[in-house]
Amino acid sequence: MLSDELIGIVLNTLYVSTIPVFISALVGTPIALFLHLRGGRTALVFKMAFNGLIGMPTVLLGLLLYLLLSRSGPFGWLNLLYTLDAVVIGHVFLILPLYIAYVLTALEAVDPRIKELAAMFNLSALKTASIYFREAAGGIAGAAAAAYGRAVGELGIALMLGGDIRYRTRVLTTAIAHETMLGNWDAAIQLGVVLLAISVAISAVVTALGFRYRG
Repeated sequence: MLSDELIGIVLNTLYVSTIPVFISALVGTPIALFLHLRGGRTALVFKMAFNGLIGMPTVLLGLLLYLLLSRSGPFGWLNLLYTLDAVVIGHVFLILPLYIAYVLTALEAVDPRIKELAAMFNLSALKTASIYFREAAGGIAGAAAAAYGRAVGELGIALMLGGDIRYRTRVLTTAIAHETMLGNWDAAIQLGVVLLAISVAISAVVTALGFRYRG
């Protein structure tokens, strides 16, 4: 089933799953580092909140964003609904809490004596955060891999915000659903294999880079 259409679907899939992970990493990593180094009750409350948001129903999230981005919604003037960018926005809101929660867990596994040594040598907050980042690099990479897997396999948000428009917003998950509804089982299975291969390959590369960075 190698065709221009399939290539376009794969590229769309990579776009709406990779960009959200980059955004989540850029935003979520500093937040997680700040909360961990700050500690106390505030950090605990935020961690509980992020853990709770991991289980947010994607249908509910998709509906809320649909209402916000629709023409009658407050952000309708942006004309983002039924575009790949709308799916990216949806995926960011979906995976950001998961990413932060996983990074916080990775940071908690770092030897707590590092914070004491940092205070002893009067290291700056930025230097302390960079040490924690290096020590937890493997876990942070694992968080990114988990976030990527969540985004690349998401169907509800892609349907509600992207619309599964052929040659425009169709991604692998919506294409699989489309072919299944048509009864084209061979095509659906082939697309599923491609989706699985992408998910496993990207996750393996991200995880390997994280552990290599730590080493």
